[in-house]
Amino acid sequence: HDPTDDISGCRQVGSYTVDMNIIDGRRQSAADAYLAPIAARPNLTVVGDALVHRVRVRDGRCNGVDVAIDGVETSVDTNLETVLCAGSIGSPQLLLLSGIGPADDLRRLGITVHADLPGVGENLQDHIQSRVIYRSERPITSAPTSFCPVSALARSDVAPTEAPDVWLLLIDFPAGAVVAECSLQTFFPPVGFTIGFSQQAPPASRGSIKLATDDPAAPPVIDPRYYAEEVDLEAMLSYLEIARSVGATDALTSWGSVEVLPGEQFRTRKALRDYLRKSSGTTFHPAGTCRIGVDSMAVVDPDLRVHGLKDLRVADASVMPEIVNVNLNATVLAIAEKAADEIRR
Repeated sequence: HDPTDDISGCRQVGSYTVDMNIIDGRRQSAADAYLAPIAARPNLTVVGDALVHRVRVRDGRCNGVDVAIDGVETSVDTNLETVLCAGSIGSPQLLLLSGIGPADDLRRLGITVHADLPGVGENLQDHIQSRVIYRSERPITSAPTSFCPVSALARSDVAPTEAPDVWLLLIDFPAGAVVAECSLQTFFPPVGFTIGFSQQAPPASRGSIKLATDDPAAPPVIDPRYYAEEVDLEAMLSYLEIARSVGATDALTSWGSVEVLPGEQFRTRKALRDYLRKSSGTTFHPAGTCRIGVDSMAVVDPDLRVHGLKDLRVADASVMPEIVNVNLNATVLAIAEKAADEIRR
């Protein structure tokens, strides 16, 4: 995996050193970058310890939100726009609680329907990941940031496009993968390293966010439906072999490394499929549940306005029609910048 100097530039396949949001030795969040410099503005109020219950809709217009602040329910009125930025789990949940979503599902929960949008909560995507874990004779040297900043984006033999479809990440300790029916003492060595691998192409399997109840404090029902489509499992088998090939290089075996997971106990193709089903999980990149579009399953239009309603937008990872093939942070900031531009216009 030849190095590339700019993984976000013209050559997006190769190994690279991860770009990080580090300012003066500390990780910079979106709040650090955008809110902190303007915290004293008189037209900005930041309220913590608050749980939004729903957006209020009257005569086809969003005119505010109902919210509990420090446990006390109150309402906030708006005479301009309301923008939901609660993420791919929270934004669809709030829309559903507000009567915006699949009409039949809402009526079953006793929620008044304000907009019948069947796509709300559908199309959930994530970068599913698994890991190959190694025992070594001595620790891999950690980076100063305590995060090993070495990664690669690669194209497998099953890549659906010219874009890279697998992300490889070197983790400088034996990071645990949850594997049922395995002894942790056996498979999590005290010294070692991990090669994580993640599906970066948009998955064929799509999940959903639904309400279990009309109670805003109740968590939604999250069903990622990983490996619902066989093609995703087959792709991950290819990525597993790529990760193993990296682990077998002289550069890593010189540390006296031995693969412990999947290891000898998962030798056949059938066993490796079983390993992936037991060890795979989220990369914490949910996307797509309020997607942009103009068809019947779209939730927001190209200007991020919720279809069928006035003065309500969504600006977060939920609006992505398909998940991008990298971490979502920079793309989410770009979506927010677009929303700000549209509101100013």
